[in-house]
Amino acid sequence: MSNDSFCILPFIHLYSEPKGEVKPCCIASGFDTPINLKTMSIEEAFNSDGMKELRKDMVDGKRNKVCDVCYKQEDTTDYSPRLDFNKNTLWKLPEINEDYSVEPQFQHIDVRFSNLCNFKCRMCNHEFSSHWYDDYMKIKPLEVDGKEKVMKISDTISDELTNHLNNLKSIYFAGGEPLIMPEHYKILTHLYENRIVDETSKRRKISIHYNTNLSVLKFEEKSLVNMWEGFERVFLSISCDGIGKVGEYQRTGFTHDKFIENLKTVGKYFTPSTSYDFRNGMYYNFQYTTTIWNVYHIFDFIKFMHENKYITTTDSIDFYYSWQPNYSSLNNITQSEKDRLIQFLTDGMNEIELTDKTKAELHRIIDFIKLPPNGELSEVLDYTSTLDKLYHTNVMDLGGVDFNSMKLEVK
Repeated sequence: MSNDSFCILPFIHLYSEPKGEVKPCCIASGFDTPINLKTMSIEEAFNSDGMKELRKDMVDGKRNKVCDVCYKQEDTTDYSPRLDFNKNTLWKLPEINEDYSVEPQFQHIDVRFSNLCNFKCRMCNHEFSSHWYDDYMKIKPLEVDGKEKVMKISDTISDELTNHLNNLKSIYFAGGEPLIMPEHYKILTHLYENRIVDETSKRRKISIHYNTNLSVLKFEEKSLVNMWEGFERVFLSISCDGIGKVGEYQRTGFTHDKFIENLKTVGKYFTPSTSYDFRNGMYYNFQYTTTIWNVYHIFDFIKFMHENKYITTTDSIDFYYSWQPNYSSLNNITQSEKDRLIQFLTDGMNEIELTDKTKAELHRIIDFIKLPPNGELSEVLDYTSTLDKLYHTNVMDLGGVDFNSMKLEVK
């Protein structure tokens, strides 16, 4: 099935946030009537009225507002994650019942078991990182008032999921930081112990994809690498937004030396590739989330990874841009800074060898920078200043967006 609104994910996969809210996928909006695993079973959530209406709209070629993130990206850049999801050859459209319900034997799962994390990235928040809790109590107390530091869907979610894995072809682990979550290890162990080993490959037929900060490679002293070797495909999307002081600035908790140590270990077993390479094997790539703090270090990152042979082509880096929160977003800087930044990116693309994929990603970032602001400049400046005071850092030490000049424009 193919039309301008269809996406395969609502038919074959389950996504839930740490607070239990079910959405069509990790970037979609919530439903008008929230769907939540804290109050509903997996079966009830997957075939709720909101999910069935969404499926009907997609079959009919109608755009449902919960998926506007992709539709609007396509309207402005001719690209969206929806288009990539529909290219995945692992997934097949299942039988759809007359009421648009679907059997909840998932082909793909992306369940964020909790917000447990050991980093507090500046573009993140307490919803997806427990590590933010103490600082939010100081700077945004109302946003954590009445909430637990570690938010879980439930204590039994991993057990409940094991009843829906018979048709599982792929699974995506993210967080928080998935590699430190007990629920992740429980599901991974279940798949390792219960999946039949293929006679040819001598591995279990399943594709496992991670989004990880690569801060650990063990769970309670148990080697994750040893278990990963038992599956036909394991892909590590390594979230890293800069090396050295740039990475340590954007991702509080990131330690350059520890990261490189773990990356060297990964390099003994994994090969750099692209996340849309669906061959069997053990592969990795990098995910670079571009914000107002690290955008001027994109080419430094590429050069470092090339020179140290962690990549052979820039196809092994996915460049994204942070469109929220507003204070991290590149479209919310001043026009003079936008002009300077666009020139920097344009010049850089002409000075360094890049693949067509990377050029397209950087052009999408430029297109995003050109969009009108959707937030106040004062918010951008105030939040950066607040965190600099809290962490005893100074954004101007990085070199890049000229925050001092933007402050003058506000005045």
